[in-house]
Amino acid sequence: MRKTIAAVVLAAFSLGAAAQDARLIKEAASTRGGEIIVQSALFESLAQQITRAFNEQFKKDRLTVKVVRIQTGQQANLYDQELRAGRVSGDVMFMVDPGLFLKLARENKLTPHCSPHQKDYRPEALQKDCTHIHVTAYYQYISYNPEIVKGGDVPTSWRDLLDPKWKGKISIPDPKVGGGHYYFVFTMYKLFGKEWFEKVRANDPLLTQSHGVTHNQIMSGERHMGVNISVLNRRDGPYPGGKGAPVREAFPKEGGALLAGSMAVTKGGPNPAGGKVFIEWATSLEGQKAINRLGHFSLRKDFTSIEGDDLSKIKYHWWDAEEMDKFRDQWTAESQKILTGN
Repeated sequence: MRKTIAAVVLAAFSLGAAAQDARLIKEAASTRGGEIIVQSALFESLAQQITRAFNEQFKKDRLTVKVVRIQTGQQANLYDQELRAGRVSGDVMFMVDPGLFLKLARENKLTPHCSPHQKDYRPEALQKDCTHIHVTAYYQYISYNPEIVKGGDVPTSWRDLLDPKWKGKISIPDPKVGGGHYYFVFTMYKLFGKEWFEKVRANDPLLTQSHGVTHNQIMSGERHMGVNISVLNRRDGPYPGGKGAPVREAFPKEGGALLAGSMAVTKGGPNPAGGKVFIEWATSLEGQKAINRLGHFSLRKDFTSIEGDDLSKIKYHWWDAEEMDKFRDQWTAESQKILTGN
């Protein structure tokens, strides 16, 4: 039985590897010593998973990937500066901001590349012009400390954050930060309108600079509940493979946002062929199994996560990137003014 299972796994791996473009691999290996630079706004734990899995698979081809962590706003600004200077430092951009990718595509600042694996993806993951592809997603919802919040107090709705009994005990994303924070602003506007922000202000919420700050506050008990993301909650929380920390996930009945992590090949990067090889690997089943774990979800038709999640059983919103981009400045400024009075 063990031999049979091993044979099946090896066969599946070989099929996935065969889909890689041998010409591109050879070209990438002969450019800059075969090094591929991925600039990522996602978490360091994910960068480590990607680096380990890719380098192990392509060692024989003399290819290596280096993942450099740069926040979305900084990454976008750096890229614009490098384009003007004609000295782009990265081969692949990896960010959670579909609207920004659409803007870069409109400005002809990305190198289109159609992965051979696109047929295996849900339609919402793809772009017709192949300028970028959503290789991962994670859920934005409510987390709470189960040692403090119990029984009927466990949140089941976004409106629960408006309950006066939680005054001074909740954290929400600061709208001015952008990225995943804007996803939260957009979700509240779409579900409830600006009135939600007017009401939550009465509860004196702490505006945090990152979901990580909220996560740590909940675990410590400094805040009882707040807006969190699955990649943090499931890294530390009590789920298969977790650490059993005092933090639980709560799925709002109105649904939360599924945040899209997108990749694109830069324009004029140091190893263009390498960027394309990396995109092809990241969209393969092997790549997706390396990327989508610990709260990350794949948008492939045949796989969601190592932990066995099923997106059909999770109520989520997949917001239109064009609409998000359209209201970004207006809703960000408005919500910020409501929450701070400035």
